[in-house]
Parts: sequence; structure tokens; C-alpha cells
Amino acid sequence: MTETNGETAESTEVMDLLVESPAAGGESIARHNGQVVFVSGAIPGETVRAAITEKKKRMLRADVIEVLEPSEFRVPDRRASLGADGVGGMEYSHVDLAHSRELKRQAAADQFTRLGGLDLTPDVLPAAREAAGGSGLDWRTRIQLAVDTTGRPGMYAARSHTVLPVRELPLAVPALAELGVHHLSLPGLTRIELAAGHQCGALVAHGQANPQTLEVLESALADAPGEWSLLVRSRGAGRNRRGGASGSLLVLRGTGEVIETVKGIDRSFRLRADGFWQVHVDAADELSARVVELTAGSASVLDLYCGAGLFSVAIASAHGIPVHGIEGSAPAVESATANAAGLGAEFTVARIEQLPELPMADTVVLDPPRSGAGAAVTGLLGASAAERIVYVSCDGATFARDAKALAEHGFRLASTEAHDYFPLTAHTEFVSVLTR
Repeated sequence: MTETNGETAESTEVMDLLVESPAAGGESIARHNGQVVFVSGAIPGETVRAAITEKKKRMLRADVIEVLEPSEFRVPDRRASLGADGVGGMEYSHVDLAHSRELKRQAAADQFTRLGGLDLTPDVLPAAREAAGGSGLDWRTRIQLAVDTTGRPGMYAARSHTVLPVRELPLAVPALAELGVHHLSLPGLTRIELAAGHQCGALVAHGQANPQTLEVLESALADAPGEWSLLVRSRGAGRNRRGGASGSLLVLRGTGEVIETVKGIDRSFRLRADGFWQVHVDAADELSARVVELTAGSASVLDLYCGAGLFSVAIASAHGIPVHGIEGSAPAVESATANAAGLGAEFTVARIEQLPELPMADTVVLDPPRSGAGAAVTGLLGASAAERIVYVSCDGATFARDAKALAEHGFRLASTEAHDYFPLTAHTEFVSVLTR
């Protein structure tokens, strides 16, 4: 008997499907008896045999169990070569890397049309590492591992909380992969965050770490090149809007910070071990340079969701204009203030959606979390003095909704570009300019 999200089927239902088009989230769309089927592990144009995993009134979900007529763009599932069969977060692990960007382009164009009424089909551009021939398998500077009840680290199976062991860390930069943390026994922990910076890094352990577990982690970090910090967060901490855990951290080794460097900026960035930073190894370099270009000619800039100050510092350094960053995380604002020392930048801790009005600026840089800016913030932008918004988004659906809302406040979408800062996953980064 199979449980499928509240509905119980007597046995697994299998069907043959002609896959039609890509969908958001890395799935593909097929139809069966007039019903939409979202298929995982397929490529548009293929005929596949798939097992139903979820049934709803208007749609089904299914996983490919056999490819009957493969696409020319199908490659051996990369997860197998990593000893990571079945893990989530690699939705295009079976797709040629260049073609995965084409699928992302088509999926984004559909989201823009359906959710925002936008006629956009921007090409998805590779980051420098992949443009130079990279495999798309070694770009993540931040990785999270789950730890099962036996203390074995691993990664969640796709659409599941089952922890699967991995032989190699999927998508990780070498500095994280070579730590070997995924091969350790870590009883008492529930989750591990790993962050690699410039000749340094950090590990944040979540759960109730016993002395033996901490000793094992200390030893792993001591053998790693560079300066590595070890921090512990006890069970029960909440989550902040950026997706990280809230509350205090206990620093057991090192400074508790990660240092980042950015091309074209003659200073280092320091942030807390669990602080937000662009995940792709090239993203901070490329996005900051693009934001500097798109804010040229501004008299003043408001940087919303400024994090540790990446865009604020880049703009203030390049243009010599006043920048005001706002961020809900007090530790992030503390980092931003230190990172921008000596520049014409100031920072405020605030929940942006709760502000009565926005500070004066003719240009706004908007880099919200994946959930988007939302109605309250788009309303504040509409009532502000801003004439230009540079919107950096990691989610096509929420960007489309926000762009539609901003259009109702008089903003016109002037340009949008798409970047593949999440290779082999379902995610895409968008950089857009809206003016009025």
C-alpha cells in the first residue's frame, strides 16, 4: 500500500507518458487522460514510464522509472557518479548542462507570462566557471548536511526527509568536499552548515553535540588548509527570513566569521559563519559588478535586504555616492557597517515590510529572499521617491508577481537578464531594472 500526500493507493500506478515541456522546480509536464502530470527525472520530448507519487484533483506527480525514448540531451545521472543516488537539489542531474539552461529559460518564460503578464524570454547565461568549460559540479560555497539519528551525515532524498549518505558532496567547491565531514560519525547532531570563504571557512553544528563529536569535528577542521571556525547552535533555534537559523552561536574554534573577497573591490568582507552570502563561487563578483553598472548615474541608493553589505560597498566604492542599506538581521548589519568603513554608506536594522515609509533615494537595489518582496514592500516602493529599481531575484515566480505589483505603482520593466548561478538545480538568478 502506498501513501501519497493524504491519499492511499492500493498499489503504485505506472503509466507511459510523452513529456511535453519544462516546468518550474525542475519537473517536466506531461498529460494523462487530460490531466496534467508533473514528472521528475524526465526531459521534454522523451517518452517515459513513470510511477505516480502524488494524486490531486487537478494534477498528478510522477517519477521516471524507465526511459522508453530518450532525449539527445540526456546524460548519465551525475548523482550516481557521486554516490549520491536519489538526493534532492540536483533536479537537472540527468540533463546536458547547456540544455539545462534552455529548460530554465523556457520555464521562466512561462512563469513570467502566467504570473506577471510579462513578455520575457531571456537567455540563461552561464557563470564564469561554467562558461570556461566547468562541469557545474563544483560551485557551491555553502552546503547543508542533514544528520540521521545514528549520527550519519548525508543529504535529504528528493521531496523527503529521509537522510541518504553520499560518497562525494554534490556541487561543493573543493574546499568543502575535502573536509570529509560527510564521512564522519556525528552522534547528537541534527544538521551541519558548511561555508567556504577566502582561505578560510566555518562549520556550524546543530543539535546536542557531545564532547566526542566536537573532538571529531575539531580534528577535521585542524587538518584543513586555511583558518576554519567551529560553532555550535543548540536544538530549538528558529529561522530567519533569509533561511538561516536565528539566535546566538557558541564559537568553539576560530573567529566565528567567514572572510570573502570580491573582484574589483579593494577590501575584504567579513560576515558571521551563518550569514547570507551568494552561494555560487562567481556570483558575488559578477552580480556586484552588474549592479554597479546598472546604478550608474544615481545620486543616492537605497539597498534593501543588504545582508553583509556586498552591493552597498560595491556601489559606494565605484560611484562615491551615499548608500543606505536596510536589513532585518542585526548581525548582518553589524558586518555591513564594518565592511563599509570609510565609505559613504550607512545601515539600519529593520523589517522592511514594517517600515512606515522608505528613506529618500532615487535608485533602489532590491535583493529579497526567495519568497520575494511582497505586497507591503512593493507598496512602499510605489509610495517612495525612487525612479529606478535594480531587482536581483533568485526566484522567477516571486519576481513576476512583484514586477506585476510594481507595474501597478507606475514602474515599467526596462530589462531583465538571467544567470545560471545554480547549475544543475532548478533555480535561476534574475537581474532586472524597473523605471518610472
